[in-house]
Amino acid sequence: MKPCFDGNSIKQSTHPSIKKLNGSIKAKSLYVIALLILIGSVAIFWGLKDVNAQTPQTSSTFKVIVQIVNNGNLDEHGTLHVVMDGSRAPQVLNNEIFPGLQTTSYTFEFSSAEAPVGKGFTAEVIYGDDEHKRAYGSNTPANTPETVSITIP
Repeated sequence: MKPCFDGNSIKQSTHPSIKKLNGSIKAKSLYVIALLILIGSVAIFWGLKDVNAQTPQTSSTFKVIVQIVNNGNLDEHGTLHVVMDGSRAPQVLNNEIFPGLQTTSYTFEFSSAEAPVGKGFTAEVIYGDDEHKRAYGSNTPANTPETVSITIP
């Protein structure tokens, strides 16, 4: 209560000032937005985790086993590529060592949707001074891994 010149007091308003009210609304709205973002992030994370957990159970895979036979006395260093026919996304293993006088096997996996029965594939090894060797195969209906062999000197 504030005294006036005429002896009457002026009552203070029971309503908060507009400035305080706007600040309170801004703080509450920021809190709500942050809470919604947090809840959405957690929901998306749980959803992705569940989808990833179900993928191996529901989809089958097509395996390609590439055997590199090094008949040379020295180890070779190189890269392996396996690509399904018509695909622009090969699977690649870089910086592999192919020990001399040994056979080394590498397994590549593709989804069955990407590799239906009858679809072909190409396996390629690049070694030494940009020497290339390729082997070709296709997905057969036997539901077994396909094996291709590439011999390097």
